[in-house]
Amino acid sequence: MRVLIVGGAGEMGQVACATVAADDSVTALVVADRNGARAKEVSERIGGKATAVSLDITDSESLKSALAQADIVLNTVGPFYRFGRPVLEAAIESGVHYVDINDDWEPTVDMLTLHDAAVAAGVIAVVGMGASPGISNLLASAAAASLDDVETLHTGWPAGVGIPSSPEGIAAARGSAALEHWIHNLSMPIRVWRDGDYREVDALEELTVTYPGIGAGTVWTCGHPEPITLPRTFPAIRESLNLMTGRPGLINVAKALGEQVRSGAMTVAEAGDALLDAPGRRGPEAGARAPFPDVWALAQGTKNGQRLTVGVTTDVLPDGRMGEMTSIPLAVCASMIAGGEVTTPGVHAPEAVIDPEAFFDRLSAYAGDRADGQRLRVSQHVEA
Repeated sequence: MRVLIVGGAGEMGQVACATVAADDSVTALVVADRNGARAKEVSERIGGKATAVSLDITDSESLKSALAQADIVLNTVGPFYRFGRPVLEAAIESGVHYVDINDDWEPTVDMLTLHDAAVAAGVIAVVGMGASPGISNLLASAAAASLDDVETLHTGWPAGVGIPSSPEGIAAARGSAALEHWIHNLSMPIRVWRDGDYREVDALEELTVTYPGIGAGTVWTCGHPEPITLPRTFPAIRESLNLMTGRPGLINVAKALGEQVRSGAMTVAEAGDALLDAPGRRGPEAGARAPFPDVWALAQGTKNGQRLTVGVTTDVLPDGRMGEMTSIPLAVCASMIAGGEVTTPGVHAPEAVIDPEAFFDRLSAYAGDRADGQRLRVSQHVEA
């Protein structure tokens, strides 16, 4: 398998490159990045099968030339509302399989419209294969499978992942694409699935949910792809939301800054910097977040005529930080395509084409001391 990783010298791309290079099924790895010198450093550090290329993915001819040398392309270049569809279109035109870590709901809607073109080209494309979306979708799939009838299907993750708490980290995080992405998602209308249809609403709606075996906790809505894609795979569900656990102080700061962005008083970048410096957004003064798992899914419905709430998480999340949590699942998906475990052409969300048990079995190889943990940890609560 010949793999091209665009954005390969970035924070996410470097993890993807190292993970893919260790896969015996990979015969060649091209580290492609706009910063050619940094791409070369990454390829030299990996050695062996890795080479580097300087690539501006907005140059369509250069992108197609790079794709001509690959069997599959992994896209780690954000923001995906700018760089998702163009790379996917080029991959389809070139007959190259495609996987990305897109976590924006708007380009997810747009990219799914390329499904028929991908089918015609025999291209397998999986969009949103990181932690959330990605791991979260497959936990939701497992939760749904544990019920006869599913009414609600929610996914969740901790707010503030990747936002540093130390002064040194704060200085390094200024201008972070991940932070700007989060602020953008919280300051614009989001799309959710409610009452069996898509609705556009404001982000950060405060809700209380109960996780079986843990209890009730406060969560907030976020704009993510899961509520876009899960109803496509499970059309009978009535509600699907992506939910964040978080320290109330952080959420309150984010909400206030989102309002500033909506009013035009701040740009997204300015709001991101302001959040880093805001008092009361981290540590004990920000309050406690609900003690839910790091990535989780909740399904409500019936089993054998009994109403249940089912929570599903996993013990085998990758060791490391946001880069590992996001890009190792991306590399695992690519390996599953190469190994013939994902075979259906078209543009798909993870839950549409990936078997959760097979995926988490592969993921366990990256879990360090937790590799022997439960691939799918299921807990249930019988509703009155």
